[in-house]
Amino acid sequence: MAQITLDAFVSDVGMLLRDQPRWSAAHLSRFVIAWWNGRSVEFAYLREDDEARIEEEFDPRDLDWSEWAEVFGSWLARPTFDRFEELERWIKESPPHEDSA
Repeated sequence: MAQITLDAFVSDVGMLLRDQPRWSAAHLSRFVIAWWNGRSVEFAYLREDDEARIEEEFDPRDLDWSEWAEVFGSWLARPTFDRFEELERWIKESPPHEDSA
């Protein structure tokens, strides 16, 4: 089976997330989630001491994709989604996006 590219993965995750309830997050691995922010997919690590809380956001382009492609590709075969209260608060509190002219 061919390895998925990062761009294809982000596109597929975005498509799946847009079909989920607003505050859903893709639970990509034990400590990694992704969510749709209204314009793009955001990624974050979860805390090791509390997997219900976000540790920090990250850009997947900073990862060594060869180390993550199989893990994230496996998630695509059986996607799981969760609701994170912290994420719900972040989205509710974020300012509206302004389109640039």
